[in-house]
Amino acid sequence: MAVQSRPMPTLRGWFVGACGVALLGSAGWFGRVDLLFAGLLLTIAPLAAMIAVALDRPWLTVIRTYSPGAVAAGEQVQVRLDVRNVSARATSAMWWVDELPAGFAGPSARMLASLAARGGAGGAHGADAVTLRYTARTRRRGAYLLGPLRVIRTDPFGLARGGYLVGDSKMLLVTPRVSLLGRSSADEARGEGTDPELVRHSIPSTDEVIPREYRPGDALRRVQWRATARLDRLMVRQEEQLSNPEAWLLLDTLREHAGDDLAFERAVELAASVASHLLGLGYLVGVHETGGRQLSGSYELPGGDQLLVGQLAGVEQTRGSGGDVTGRLAVALRAGRAAAPTFLLLVDGDPGLWAELAPLRRYASPAIAFLMTPAARTAREQLERSGWVCVDTDAKTDAATAWSLAMAAQLHASRRLAGARDA
Repeated sequence: MAVQSRPMPTLRGWFVGACGVALLGSAGWFGRVDLLFAGLLLTIAPLAAMIAVALDRPWLTVIRTYSPGAVAAGEQVQVRLDVRNVSARATSAMWWVDELPAGFAGPSARMLASLAARGGAGGAHGADAVTLRYTARTRRRGAYLLGPLRVIRTDPFGLARGGYLVGDSKMLLVTPRVSLLGRSSADEARGEGTDPELVRHSIPSTDEVIPREYRPGDALRRVQWRATARLDRLMVRQEEQLSNPEAWLLLDTLREHAGDDLAFERAVELAASVASHLLGLGYLVGVHETGGRQLSGSYELPGGDQLLVGQLAGVEQTRGSGGDVTGRLAVALRAGRAAAPTFLLLVDGDPGLWAELAPLRRYASPAIAFLMTPAARTAREQLERSGWVCVDTDAKTDAATAWSLAMAAQLHASRRLAGARDA
């Protein structure tokens, strides 16, 4: 139950051993038998202490739990360790520290009080179990193994120290940060009766044919004027089956050059925030990748937001291409009867891909491209020529700020287009 590290003398042990060697030298120089015995005793004492520490190892079990079970990057996680002594003998007082991976900030070593023998509930050594708690701060998304617990004990004279790894490691999922985003044109489409739902024609049921009263958000094209005139109140008739509106994201996971990893991390956080925002509006969100496939591809509520951020926790940049990503995105966009909100998050992909993505603007509304690096900004001319709204961001731009910039740029583009039409 305990993996032992090599016992070592403490500072006191080194000093006692050095004194013993000095006395042995003095005994030989002066021919003193008493110095010889004292030197042997002091020299052997640290070695005997290391042997005792090695043989008398603790037998402990550890149950590890996290609160919350998954945590966003940069936030704190509460770690609970339920430690129990399963030996027939009580343990001595020890120090403990949890083994944490790189990127985690945790506490330094702390004191672990003596534990009673198995089944003990009190007495001089207290209970046979204790609960340890500490707080760790995460710095970057990913799946991390925390643990095992390291306990450190010394012999009664403090001459030797030994460390033991007890319990098992347990995975902690660190998801990308999800920021609350402001209103967008997608929000307005949901609330002003433009009815962005995709439709699929079928034989209407009785409930769909019978007129009903107008509800806020119903499209005016569904008003049944004959029933409205007869009943003297606005009535609508729905002869189409509604399905969730769709929105699309393209996350650039293809790594062409040695670039800034932080920019990719910002892209993942932005993807998580935008997708969660759209899911909250009722959209079915599809996510494509320029690199090899790592995500499910399609998400909807309930549960789609948690599934997406959980999968984004493990997304990495890849060298291999994901195939004809433009073709797949084009098929998805053309399948809709109305232009769908589409967002490109470009980091370090193939510049030839930008020219292929530009013509898809006709199927997208709004059509926004986030250019996360200087390499991605080379796509600006091609994309803007086709009508994409391009937003420059960098590793210092958080998701909420990037979204605000995008909405401002979208509003400016819409006003400019409206002015051109009026002219």
